[in-house]
Amino acid sequence: MCCDLLNSKLYPVVDQPHIKVYILETSHFSIGTSPYYAHQHAIGIDIYDQLTPQNYKVLSPVAGKVLQIKELRAPKPRFNCGIDREYLTIIQNHDDKDTVFKILHVKPELYVGQKVKPGDPLGITIKSGYFAPWSSPHIHLELKKPKDVLRAKGGLSFTLNTQKEARMNTSDKISRYERIPVKICYVYDDFFLGQFPDDLYFHLTPFYGLQGNSENASFIIDGGIPQYKRGLVHLSNSNKNLLSQAIYFNTIQIGSINSFQGNYGLVDFNQVQILLNNTPLRGISLFLAMNRPFIKLIRFAKMEYKISQNSIQNLDLHKLV
Repeated sequence: MCCDLLNSKLYPVVDQPHIKVYILETSHFSIGTSPYYAHQHAIGIDIYDQLTPQNYKVLSPVAGKVLQIKELRAPKPRFNCGIDREYLTIIQNHDDKDTVFKILHVKPELYVGQKVKPGDPLGITIKSGYFAPWSSPHIHLELKKPKDVLRAKGGLSFTLNTQKEARMNTSDKISRYERIPVKICYVYDDFFLGQFPDDLYFHLTPFYGLQGNSENASFIIDGGIPQYKRGLVHLSNSNKNLLSQAIYFNTIQIGSINSFQGNYGLVDFNQVQILLNNTPLRGISLFLAMNRPFIKLIRFAKMEYKISQNSIQNLDLHKLV
């Protein structure tokens, strides 16, 4: 599922007066699918040019001057082909010299003082010990103040470049499935990549993601259910009436909104059990994309799954009391 970097166009996923971040139109991305602080508070974005387990060369998502490159120690990885090092790259924001971009998880092929623009070669992804075994290589990006680049906290907020009016799924109604049919597109040691029926996706133009619903709103769910415990929902506007409301995927209550960060509703996930053909999964990881994104179905290491590529399987969710 490698993307063709040469034939893929760039799109400004963030396009504010002084913040511009670009992704390939074929990329997946996530703000809430991680257990780390920046994602649980909607101040970090992960960009996946592909979702395979293998590392790959990536392009710069931002414009600016390279201020710092630093190799850091990381925990010993719990999986093969991981490393106990992490790489930090700091790029001065071309549109606002008082802010910088913090980039992690990429071994840079740059030098301090170099000027880069979106689409320039950045480096190659790495999988450090901060990753879970099922994590796919990606670019982690935050907007920071120059004197605050090392802390996990202290990131600056940003807004996705979406149209104000959100669209429901293609049938303009909420779909319900007793069991969700999943097309298994790719099979890997630690996870499957699949796609749900089209009417379970929500379109917050130009992005698609898994559709969630509350009593009076629909939105995109972004997170790892239930493995990361918290995530977020992408709203067309910051609707404070949704505070503390239950959110649903399909027919199951999966959590509730506990606070807001701009147009993001921060979510506490419920404990749910997810089964693939009656065999438990560790969870699902969710992404956004300019086409209907893959859903990552995370395997338990010691469970046997008789699943083949390009097959249709059944997914069940149950809320645990």
